[in-house]
Amino acid sequence: MSTPVTQAAPVAGSVSPTFRRLHAAAVARIVFGVVWAIDATFKWLPGFVHGQTLGKELGKADKITTPVVHQWLELWHTVAGWSPAAFAVGTAVIETLIALGLIFGAFSNLVFIGSAVFSFGIWSAAEGFHLPWTSPGMTDLGPSVGYIFASLGLYYAAAGSVWSVDTVLQPKLGKLSFLAAKPATV
Repeated sequence: MSTPVTQAAPVAGSVSPTFRRLHAAAVARIVFGVVWAIDATFKWLPGFVHGQTLGKELGKADKITTPVVHQWLELWHTVAGWSPAAFAVGTAVIETLIALGLIFGAFSNLVFIGSAVFSFGIWSAAEGFHLPWTSPGMTDLGPSVGYIFASLGLYYAAAGSVWSVDTVLQPKLGKLSFLAAKPATV
């Protein structure tokens, strides 16, 4: 008679440091997704989605005298002015998609880079780079600049490689597999 083979109970702390790092990055990705979801919720409120607050949101051009920055702000004010409601709904949709992509880890590489670019757009247009930096009471550069670095940090931390839809999507995407994070193999 042979004796049954039993598996030893896992030793506490036996998870590799790399896997712990990836899990921590995934938690940060999900929490960042919740932050984006809260922000997207505000964009779906009637005042914004009907374009009623866009003048205030994009109206910093009058206060900025730097020529290139002033022209950039005027450009976005003009684009949003063509159809304020469509511009507002587009913004709400993009923020909602970013939130869902981060929470579920779907198309993570696209979402990380896309949210960094979108955040730069918000920082440069709606927040006007938080200029003028010499105004009394100036205490920060605005929240969107932090979103840029958080998105890029999650990209470089491979935050979509665990606890994500990407682990199923990425192998099936073929030539477009670069849009999703590679599943962890540790």
